[in-house]
Amino acid sequence: MSDAKNLVGRRVLFIAPRFFGYERLIKAELEAKGAQVDYFNDRPGNGFFTKALIRLDRRLLARKTDAYYRDIIESTCSKTYDHVLIVRGEAISLKMLRLLRQSQTKAQFSLYLWDSMYYNPNARKLLYEFDQVFSFDRSDVEKNSKVQFLPLFYGHEFERSAQWQGTPVYDACFIGTIHTDRYKVLEKVLDSLNARGCSVFVFCYYPSKMLHCLRSLFDPGFRRFSKKYISFTGMQLSDVVDRIAESRAVIDINRPDQLGLTMRTIEAVGARRRLITTNADVVNYDLYNPKDVLLMCRDNPVVEYDFLEQDELPFNPTLREKYSVSNWVYCIFNESGAKAI
Repeated sequence: MSDAKNLVGRRVLFIAPRFFGYERLIKAELEAKGAQVDYFNDRPGNGFFTKALIRLDRRLLARKTDAYYRDIIESTCSKTYDHVLIVRGEAISLKMLRLLRQSQTKAQFSLYLWDSMYYNPNARKLLYEFDQVFSFDRSDVEKNSKVQFLPLFYGHEFERSAQWQGTPVYDACFIGTIHTDRYKVLEKVLDSLNARGCSVFVFCYYPSKMLHCLRSLFDPGFRRFSKKYISFTGMQLSDVVDRIAESRAVIDINRPDQLGLTMRTIEAVGARRRLITTNADVVNYDLYNPKDVLLMCRDNPVVEYDFLEQDELPFNPTLREKYSVSNWVYCIFNESGAKAI
């Protein structure tokens, strides 16, 4: 499944967000398979306001963003790439994408969406400029025949969790960014676990101190929650791996309108830890087994301790390989015509 011969010696232009090191993980996997990779951030800056303005409406930073992509095109036009992979496609304009295509006429262009198009409307404008498009969200695939379904992935670091043989420190852990109604649902999950005497590790990242202050001002519940759990510094991946290794289960709370399985869900598979999730679409995946995956209601999430007391590790090697970063790269760059998952 993860034959890498088709990438040996190939040149890849890789444009993706800087997001908790996942862009480095993809780049490292491509290079491990023999590719020569040039990476660029998908935005002209990684500060909060640059991200926020692009997300609100990319036209607010159109001039700056187009100038940034012109620089990328000019700095890479002397090279001939075999592949151009763009992740998310939130910042690049249709005009700049077409100029990039004109400068790399021999390259296969691929787009991967790790946020659904519901949260990334710019991607809808770009779809037909790509040779292939993948999304982690089944609803994107159902709405557009151009899009192939390809779930997210876990990195090789999670082998350390899978092979960890110590006594569990926590019954469950939650590690994630706080957005939408996530903190309210998480509070209910924690209440259910605490009522059963469970030990839970909680790490909640918030990307902006200014927005945090505004939200705290108008939402007393958030203000109370944040004093206990919020951090403005992200957790290193190695620490994420360690906390998951020490836990019996991983808690996942998806966005209200998102079907795609989150990175943390797939990492639970890689780490061989049970999954507690609010994502109802999980039942449509081959990783779903009621013994290993507990589906909760967002409004009244209940976690029974019996679910956490099982000793046998979940998720077999064949299933785990399917959701590895190695197989993810294979699905996107395989030139033999194999389809994504």
